[in-house]
Amino acid sequence: MNRFGTNASNQISFKERGDAIINLSANERIQIIDIIRGIAILGILFVNMSFYSSSLMAISLQVELWQGFWNKSAELFRNIFIDGKFINIFSFLFGFGMILFKEGAIAKGRRFIPLFSRRLIALFLFGLIHGWFIWYGDILLHYAVLGFFLLLFHKCKPRTLLIWSILLLSLLPIVILMSGNAGMPASSDLSRMGQEAMKHDTAIYGSGSFIAIQNQRFIDWNSTLINQILFYPRILGMFLLGSYFAKRKILHNISGHLRLVKNICKCTGLFGFGLIMLGVFTQYSSNPVIAGWHDFLFVLGMLVGSPLLALFYITFFALLFQKENWKRRLLPFSFVGKMAFTNYIAQSVICTLIFYSYGLGLYGKVGTFAGLWLALGIYILQLIVSRLWLQKYQMGLLEWIWRILTYLRVSPLKYPNKHNR
Repeated sequence: MNRFGTNASNQISFKERGDAIINLSANERIQIIDIIRGIAILGILFVNMSFYSSSLMAISLQVELWQGFWNKSAELFRNIFIDGKFINIFSFLFGFGMILFKEGAIAKGRRFIPLFSRRLIALFLFGLIHGWFIWYGDILLHYAVLGFFLLLFHKCKPRTLLIWSILLLSLLPIVILMSGNAGMPASSDLSRMGQEAMKHDTAIYGSGSFIAIQNQRFIDWNSTLINQILFYPRILGMFLLGSYFAKRKILHNISGHLRLVKNICKCTGLFGFGLIMLGVFTQYSSNPVIAGWHDFLFVLGMLVGSPLLALFYITFFALLFQKENWKRRLLPFSFVGKMAFTNYIAQSVICTLIFYSYGLGLYGKVGTFAGLWLALGIYILQLIVSRLWLQKYQMGLLEWIWRILTYLRVSPLKYPNKHNR
């Protein structure tokens, strides 16, 4: 299970845990995973910012909502480096975390399947509350559902996990290749529909009553539910890839797998960015024949290039972590990563308060460029709060509640008195 910030090393002080990142110790695997998870939280916020502030229908129809050089540059930056990559990292970490959870349960003499099942049921409930009452774009519910499918693979050998991962990740691209239909052609009708949807949603989310917002939120939640189901094979494929890495202990002992990690980083970076850039090239090409391939290559880049780049980012930061001068620079991301569950929900609360009418009512008023800076500001705030919180508490508040629902007993949230600072 993706442990969303739960640290297995609960008996050492905050300072000791902070210093442990510069040592090649048993705690290293937790630190590098927390760092990658913390970075993924930032990437997910960059992407979600548009969905917090703009119409779901307009985004789905790929309507250009914001004009100007900076907005278009920010959109291009997101398309190349961010969109689709970090949610794949999150999925990878979920599968990786399940193996860690299983190993921890077995080491403590506990029954893994009942514990993990309760953990998934609790996650499902969190997802319902998040999607129905805070923000429609929840992913937790889907992770919980697919987590039960992931359970079917927990005894598999690494090679079996890798084969199933490749098959599942290839399924949707193969279907698209065989159908020859990569997306909707751009048209004035679609643009008009998108603009009308933006006006409609802005009126509701930006200035409507709470009841009106709640009704629209539920409508949008239903739309995302259907969309996410289509991507279940890809999500489960990334789960299994993460489980494969955990069983192979590649990230447990990066120095011992240095050649493999470097090769994965080089290959996934080369082919991942190559596919993404093909889509960008066709988008801006003046040649009608080349431009006609854009929809196909764009979708192929998202379905194939994005998982490859997710793996590139994971291995890239793992390699950086091996360099002494980068270890302390990466450490701050681990604070957010240790509380990723709490921070993920907190982002929805903060952003809906910024954009919805029961808050500041800025819905439809913040472009892509400004949205990236706003996301960065929110993340920096979360980083500071997370660090201060972890000086006194062992885990995030939602991680603590999740733990209670998993183990059916209340564990201490604060450190023992002798460790309080």
